[in-house]
Amino acid sequence: MALEEKREKRPPVTPMMIEEEAALRNGSRGLPPGPWAEAAGPRPRTTERHIAVHKRLVLGFAVSILALLAVTMIAVLLSVRFEECGAAADGPPRAGGNGSLSGVARQPHGAGQPPGRPEEDARGGEAAEEEEEEEEEEWQRRRELPPWARPRLPRHLRPLHYNLMLTAFMENFTFSGEVNVQLEVRNASRYIVLHAHRMHIEAVRVAEDKLAGGVRVARTFFYPQTQVFVVVLNRSLEVQRSYNLKIIYNALIENELLGFFRSSYVLHGERRFLGVTQFSPTHARKAFPCFDEPIYKATFKISIRHQATYLSLSNMPVETSVFEEDGWVTDHFSQTPLMSTYYLAWAVCNFTYRETVTKSGVVVRLYARPDAIRRGSGDYALNITRRLIEFYEDYFKVPYSLPKLDLLAVPKHPYAAMENWGLSVFVEQRILLDPSISSILYLLDVTMVIVHELCHQWFGDLVTPVWWEDVWLKEGFAHYFEFVGTDYLYPGWNMEKQRFLTDVLHEVMLLDGLASSHPVSQEVQQASDIDRVFDWIAYKKGAALIRMLAGFMGHSVFQMGLQDYLTIHKYGNAARNDLWNTLSKALKRVGKSVNIQEVMDQWTLQMGYPVITILGNETTDNIIVISQERFVYDSDTKPKDPARGDTSYLWQIPLTIAVGNTSHISSEAIIWVSNKSEHHRIPALEEASWLLGNINQTGYFRVNYDIRNWKLLINQLTRNHEVISVSNRAGLIDDAFNLARAGYLPQNIPLEIMRYLSEEKDFLPWHAASRALYPLDKLLDRTENYNIFNEYILRQVASMYLKLGWPTNNLNKSLVQASYQHEELRREVIMLACSFGNKHCHQQAATLISDWISSNRNRIPLNVRDIVYCTGVSLMDEDVWEFIWMKFHSTTAVSEKKILLEALTCSDDRNLLNRLLNLSLNSEVVLDQDAIDVIIHVARNPHGRDLAWKFFREKWKILNARYGEALFMNSKLVSGVTEFLNTEGELRELKNFIKSYEGGAAVSFSRAVETVEANVRWQRLYKEELFQWLRKSLTQ
Repeated sequence: MALEEKREKRPPVTPMMIEEEAALRNGSRGLPPGPWAEAAGPRPRTTERHIAVHKRLVLGFAVSILALLAVTMIAVLLSVRFEECGAAADGPPRAGGNGSLSGVARQPHGAGQPPGRPEEDARGGEAAEEEEEEEEEEWQRRRELPPWARPRLPRHLRPLHYNLMLTAFMENFTFSGEVNVQLEVRNASRYIVLHAHRMHIEAVRVAEDKLAGGVRVARTFFYPQTQVFVVVLNRSLEVQRSYNLKIIYNALIENELLGFFRSSYVLHGERRFLGVTQFSPTHARKAFPCFDEPIYKATFKISIRHQATYLSLSNMPVETSVFEEDGWVTDHFSQTPLMSTYYLAWAVCNFTYRETVTKSGVVVRLYARPDAIRRGSGDYALNITRRLIEFYEDYFKVPYSLPKLDLLAVPKHPYAAMENWGLSVFVEQRILLDPSISSILYLLDVTMVIVHELCHQWFGDLVTPVWWEDVWLKEGFAHYFEFVGTDYLYPGWNMEKQRFLTDVLHEVMLLDGLASSHPVSQEVQQASDIDRVFDWIAYKKGAALIRMLAGFMGHSVFQMGLQDYLTIHKYGNAARNDLWNTLSKALKRVGKSVNIQEVMDQWTLQMGYPVITILGNETTDNIIVISQERFVYDSDTKPKDPARGDTSYLWQIPLTIAVGNTSHISSEAIIWVSNKSEHHRIPALEEASWLLGNINQTGYFRVNYDIRNWKLLINQLTRNHEVISVSNRAGLIDDAFNLARAGYLPQNIPLEIMRYLSEEKDFLPWHAASRALYPLDKLLDRTENYNIFNEYILRQVASMYLKLGWPTNNLNKSLVQASYQHEELRREVIMLACSFGNKHCHQQAATLISDWISSNRNRIPLNVRDIVYCTGVSLMDEDVWEFIWMKFHSTTAVSEKKILLEALTCSDDRNLLNRLLNLSLNSEVVLDQDAIDVIIHVARNPHGRDLAWKFFREKWKILNARYGEALFMNSKLVSGVTEFLNTEGELRELKNFIKSYEGGAAVSFSRAVETVEANVRWQRLYKEELFQWLRKSLTQ
């Protein structure tokens, strides 16, 4: 695949580089000299052509020496403190200033004036270029990459402390900075290599601490391929000495979504601007020169100078503020603990805030637009944040580490939120909540995003992964605790035991069932590889594996192990083996001996997951055959590693199993399955008994049975479904639909299971059925016989729809209703009924929309507003679309804005859909982060799928330029637009587009091709089988 090809093209890697990687991956907490060691930098060689100097130049050379001495003496007298080295941002490597000359001190900028952009300096000339060429030749002879060309920073230096001073010019969106980095030398070298990208370096100075004078700089240059800035010195830095690197620079406050960028909002008809940072994973280098890798933890002291009409925020509280007469103020922030660059943060804005304090004295503030604060839109988030900090402190037995936590709600942000230590940033839609117009679903979404980001204050900020290959060590835990933390806030909602299945486990298994998937822990060699590890495999599969691990360890032992892990590694870095070792020790303390690393390496280092098949043995009583193989949706797809194939995939599987009959189910037993096929004796296995595997779906695998056992399970669900747990009822539905889609089961089995739903009173199985039906619906919604499938689903939904009815208007009721499960069930059934064309559902939606238009009072129940809006737009005329469009522009409530925008994509009118697609790229109309959702929702509409696919191809360059660097965004867009393409013609169009397109997202496109190929294959092999069964079923 592409990654392997890239590695082959890379120049050879030295054994020392491999040794450095191994030391870091093995989970070492400390940073001994070994892993940081690097061979000393070579000195330039002297050649004969340098010695051979023409006699006619001798006199001129002597004069030059005298002039040089004179200039040096003047510089000393004037106490010139640093050397000025002009460098063009992202330009090719070039010679900088001559190391023997002192730079000219930079003139101070006038109050409020942005930094200038001096002309390029052409100092150095041919001699420096020759020296550089000779150094390159020397590195080639040594068969090593130069330090600046390596995918990771060289380990000879370690930053100990940054002193960063910034001036933000909000009137022209630029900023200037001065960073002083205290460096510890681990191995002698004359090169300082650190990250810097898209900035202009004005001056560089290197000095040894506690001694007068500086280390002369020979030259500096950018190396854009690895986004580094290189300082070449005239002599090597000495081992175990400490030096100070001073860099003065300036850059833009970008109009994009990464680095230090700007956003805006309108208040009282006036557009106001703010600046905010997003550094994860590799964008701190756009805001200041730094060692931008998680292993390089240091302390930070930040000062921000800004106009007094703004305020500034950072990770720590303001220590002092110095006001100037010209209307500027400088905020000096307290020093941070040891931390990595990616969760450093600052903001310059004119927001207001509300505040609360935890029991342990942590000050919690929520900053947002003044009108949002005034309406109380941040109060819910503020209150649960206080409670959640107290919950995590108690659960982890490790106090929150900083004196304050600010929550910042911004209009524009690439992600739902970012967990910056002490200054977490949220897009407004994921933190602001107006109780009078927000549904339970929206409240749940806001809650879980906050729970996730607060968990990161421990997993990620306090203890940081050594390198990005183990990003799941922070994202998997934060995603798992979304459900644990929400259960703490709302104990009756059963999030971890139930909702986790449909929202995490079932969802990520769709992705991980592709041959183009990847392991949770995957090798990351360079910056371009980092973006691809931030996907649902890291987040959701990581969370699912953690849940499985907690299940077989026991939750109390698991919790004890996490407490030890955080205590041991706080303020440091950890690798996956550190976690495995700590959890194994926790098990030993309670008398259990399980090698966690041996078990979990198979789950984290292998892609995909197994399908367990349980077969009854007809010749021997009470004996069953259990086999495992890798689950894939398209068995024709070549495995990612052809040399390995799928035959060698094996896992150690904690299979829980139970035996049941019409009235009873046994207690579960655990069987560790580690071979391709095994025989096991199951006591009390009678003729009419059925087997059930993966009790409550704690394991990360699917379970298949022989047809006889499936029939017994279906019969049990029909007669008395409550014998089987709610979680397993949902699990049976999801497994059956996906096993059938992949060809492991006949197509009728999942639809036969669905028949029992008319008696199902719990939300989770309905939710599982709805999610499982969705991809099947999209495979069929453009076929000529779609009405047969449609009619079958309506028959299964009809009786429950009549039983539950519609909710009453609940504007005056509490937002968090006690009957959460009941209301979510009602919402799920109404959504299915309206989606598949139930006439009463359509009439009710149209009546509610008409009442809103005629009275201008929105009396639509909160929990079904999105369903009603979408149904109304799809059924009614263009005037309704225009009404929803008008409301989208006029509302200031972010939750309402979101569902109004999505409703516009439901239209059957292709002209309106095209109009919306074109408007989506206008940032003044649709926020950048929302445009992707517009395109994806149009693609999900059968009337707009081809329009969105055509729009995507035509606008790819614009879309890729806007979202290419933002984690998730491009992959989300590619997947959303292509996942339901299912014809041979669309597959050809996709492949032809990939051949001609420019830009990244290669992994996403590879996954898209596999998905569409699987869709086409299903149409060819199974569509007619399904329709034949449906026709037969409907006539019975």
